[in-house]
Amino acid sequence: MKVAVAGLGWWGKQIIRSLSASPKFTVVAAVDPFRPADADAFLKEAKVELAPDLAAVLARADIEGVILATPHSLHEEQVLAVLEADKQVFCEKPLAMSSDGARRMLDAARRKGRVLGMGHERRFEPAVAELMRMVRAGELGRLLHVEANVSHDLFRKLDASNWRLDQKHAPAGMMTAVGIHITDIFIALAGPAQSVRCTTDSMVFPAPAQDYITATIAFRSGVRGTVSFLSVTPFHGRIAVFGDKGWVELVSEGNVDQGLPTLFTHCIGTGMPRIHHSHPANDAVLLNFEAWSDAVTRGSAYPFTHSELLENIKLFEAIVVSGKTGGETVVIEEEAATG
Repeated sequence: MKVAVAGLGWWGKQIIRSLSASPKFTVVAAVDPFRPADADAFLKEAKVELAPDLAAVLARADIEGVILATPHSLHEEQVLAVLEADKQVFCEKPLAMSSDGARRMLDAARRKGRVLGMGHERRFEPAVAELMRMVRAGELGRLLHVEANVSHDLFRKLDASNWRLDQKHAPAGMMTAVGIHITDIFIALAGPAQSVRCTTDSMVFPAPAQDYITATIAFRSGVRGTVSFLSVTPFHGRIAVFGDKGWVELVSEGNVDQGLPTLFTHCIGTGMPRIHHSHPANDAVLLNFEAWSDAVTRGSAYPFTHSELLENIKLFEAIVVSGKTGGETVVIEEEAATG
């Protein structure tokens, strides 16, 4: 697939590097209105041309798909523009800033017959894939509780004016950058959320930038969950899932781009020896893109359903609202059944 990448920040460059290893993609152009200082040198090395703007990319017949690694609040407008140009689109997380926006995007993708790619690469990590397999196979019994903390201090290096600290683009602290991956996994395992209570704070960052978030989630399936994220600590990554027949804990040693392993612990009963594995890192980013490519070119099933994508944004939206109200419970509306 011949694609263009919109956004040449840290993650946009990571995407281009990952795709260079795949025979399924050719990145022919990139676009970034802010044109970072190192953009020209990077694109020359990657052998990718710089397009003047997104409109120029959308007008090109040789470009089949567009990958968006742009500020979050631009996603809806840009996804709709790509779909209107009859091209395939892959959007980094979060899909949208509101559930209404997500519905418009998903409806447009359905109407145009396009596969909406989604940047939730964590499902493709070996440890997470094994956890999901075990839960779906019933190996933990009835699912009861899910919890996670994934925190790092990368945002402490950012200038206060950076869009990643701006409430318009990144409300509820690290929810948009990190938490949205976790809630994607939990919704895939436990189903849609029913309600949430969230607290956010500016413990180290100057307000209004937020560096702390914790949320308690009730899922419609009866599963309960808790998540917390800090933007000021050295990296910590933990996901734990509890059933009535056992539990699994994943502890990641580094962020997705660092190539470090994830420790996997499985408990099958009190007094029983715990089972430990170390899952090596893989290029989960590339695996996600290749799954999207296969869905586009071969009609293969893409693992993210429209329902899951929408429910994740509904939960994200409710977390933001609850955080702004100081922790009031927000009930998430159930989708009407369709025939």
